[in-house]
Amino acid sequence: MKFLGELDPVATQRTQTCNVRLVDPNRLQAIQDTGLMDTPREEAFDRLARLAAQLLHVPLTIFSLVDADRQFFKADFGLPSPFKETRTLPIDASLCRYTLEGESIISSNALADPFLRIHPSTGPWGIVAIIVLPLINPDGHVLGTFCAIEPKVREWTEQDLTVMKELTASIMTEIHLREQIQKLKAEQRLRETFVAALTHDLRTPMTSSKLQLQLLGRRHAELPTVQTAVTRVSQSLDRAERMIQDLLDASTIRAGKLVSLKQSACDLQELTAETLQELAEVHRDRFVLKSEGSIPMFADPNGLRRIIENLASNAAKYGAPETPIEVLLDRSQDTVALRVKNQGNPIPEGELQTIFEPFHRSRSATDSGHKGWGLGLLLVRGFAEAHGGKVTVTSSYQNGTCFTVTLPLAPSQGAVH
Repeated sequence: MKFLGELDPVATQRTQTCNVRLVDPNRLQAIQDTGLMDTPREEAFDRLARLAAQLLHVPLTIFSLVDADRQFFKADFGLPSPFKETRTLPIDASLCRYTLEGESIISSNALADPFLRIHPSTGPWGIVAIIVLPLINPDGHVLGTFCAIEPKVREWTEQDLTVMKELTASIMTEIHLREQIQKLKAEQRLRETFVAALTHDLRTPMTSSKLQLQLLGRRHAELPTVQTAVTRVSQSLDRAERMIQDLLDASTIRAGKLVSLKQSACDLQELTAETLQELAEVHRDRFVLKSEGSIPMFADPNGLRRIIENLASNAAKYGAPETPIEVLLDRSQDTVALRVKNQGNPIPEGELQTIFEPFHRSRSATDSGHKGWGLGLLLVRGFAEAHGGKVTVTSSYQNGTCFTVTLPLAPSQGAVH
């Protein structure tokens, strides 16, 4: 850049060190990681620029990013044409590039400043009083600047500087939060890919183990001890297989897709009674089924069973001990409602909105000491929605906790048969 005069030794040293920072690959990568270069205007940042202009009573405020080739105006208040339209400035015309060592530029009268008065942008931009604060990320890289410009001489007060510093910190907080969200999303995608690959790869040894176990049982059918061991191992393998399927289905649901269904004619009342009878072996006779009789429907029997298992098991584990758990089936003309109701401490109101999220466990579930992955209710919601239905929950001290799954009696058009 050609200055309009000779720089003193201090200013010369500053320009040289900032020029080195300008092309620092780590700094440029940090700018790229923000994902903000060449993006549209956003109210989150425009609001801060507008607020700075209002609090300082200045006509121009700008939030910029400075890369190796140009200065990009991400947000502003009062930016003139043509910059308001192009939102860029060639790097050779940039004043903000001289904050890349982390030093601010603050002047009450640029025309009397030995550095600013010979900068080629001072006159054309009408810069007289100016505050330019660097935007520094946690790694110490200067991403850009937040500045306020006044076209007349002005002595900046401590209050003015405090306002600018606080708003600059707010910009960096917004940038940092966005970067953390992007990292979390990337980690989530990686976890989901890992889980999908792991569960898929586990299927082969699981299938092989079950076949070998069946062969062992047939070879030693006359030995009771062997048959007992085969039964126990087989039950453990079945449980592991269900856990694998839960992980696969949870990954599908989290991806915003419907789980696959194999629909056929079935009876919800009969399915519910059978499922509760199996659960009673673990949770004793706490389940009370109330139904007006047979409820024929066209659905996925396995999906319905998993809905009932998860809701009934949760009610038994997290509800008040030794109290009955009501399972009610109410049929209307086109739908059926499955309600699972238990007594005990209610689910906190703040958690009712997040209880169906993956890996979420309510405070009461965590405090209970029962182990779990926090996938059960996600699967309930996923299977309900795959059938074209929905699930809701209410919870209070007076009425207990009640999960209601509403399902259509006819097959869902979106389901996979």
